[in-house]
Amino acid sequence: MGAIDLGMTMGNVTEPLILISKGVRAANSLRATIDKKGQALVEFTLCFILLLVVVWIPAEFGLAYYSGQVALNAAREGARIAAADPALTSGNCTMPCSSAPVGSALAATAARITNTAMLGPATVSVLYPVAAGGCNQQVRVAISGRYHFFFYQILRLMRINVPDYTDITRSVDMRWEHQAGCV
Repeated sequence: MGAIDLGMTMGNVTEPLILISKGVRAANSLRATIDKKGQALVEFTLCFILLLVVVWIPAEFGLAYYSGQVALNAAREGARIAAADPALTSGNCTMPCSSAPVGSALAATAARITNTAMLGPATVSVLYPVAAGGCNQQVRVAISGRYHFFFYQILRLMRINVPDYTDITRSVDMRWEHQAGCV
């Protein structure tokens, strides 16, 4: 009977050991799954930041180029208007140019750049005459402003020395059409 009791005791002792080892394996498996999810999150974060930088930089420079093109087109249109204006006067203003006379080349140029270019406090100027003498008097329309790169601000947060902005200046010269004695 002692042998039977010993076997029963052994049977009772081994069953909890099996259950404990199954529980340890389950806990290790759960821990490994959690670690893999954490690893995936870290990898995603690092890759996402890299992808954001790779995509953002060309987009940022594209916006700066676009702003320069908008300024150039506004200067061209302003020069066309100024060249055809019989009562042309020189002047300049800082955006939004509310002081510019209505119907003037200055006001027309400012209206074309107001909502599209991201140039901060842009300055619009109409200069007449640029080259005096003869039948080749010129009118100049110039737009200058500053484009603030958002990515530069992020780099400054990381203590990298970069400029605050880049200057964008566009000007167009055109022959003034209302010169006395010129056909």
